[in-house]
Amino acid sequence: MTSADEIVRAAGIYAGTFAVGAISSVIPIVSIEVFLVALTLAHGTADAVPLIALATLGQVLGKLPVYAASRGLAAIPGRQRRWIERVRGWVARLGNRPNLVLATSAVFGLPPFSIISTAAGALAVPPKTFCTVVAAGRALRFTALVAIAALYAR
Repeated sequence: MTSADEIVRAAGIYAGTFAVGAISSVIPIVSIEVFLVALTLAHGTADAVPLIALATLGQVLGKLPVYAASRGLAAIPGRQRRWIERVRGWVARLGNRPNLVLATSAVFGLPPFSIISTAAGALAVPPKTFCTVVAAGRALRFTALVAIAALYAR
């Protein structure tokens, strides 16, 4: 397995951050959070704003194909249909606010973000809303992580 420094050296700090953000959005064992903390501890916060923006962009663009693919799930009969109806019922119990659930998941990771982003497509959350909520939530999450890492590094 490669380290954060090897990825940064190979692709550059900006391209590496974007790539890890996109990859980590679809491959759960790759963690953009660990990557950002490692960069912060190793290099400080001088580039924090563009790195957070690139990590966020990578996450949003990486989740879009999953979201788009799941938009057609509502029309599929069978087991997937039952899963979608169960998620719809859960969202309805939460006040029928899928954007709030999506935002909470994007910031805190609970409920699991990969499941909620898939459900957002199946629940027909508009693409613009999906991108906006995910970008804001992930940017907040990454900003908090970098800030905590920077405090720890002092």
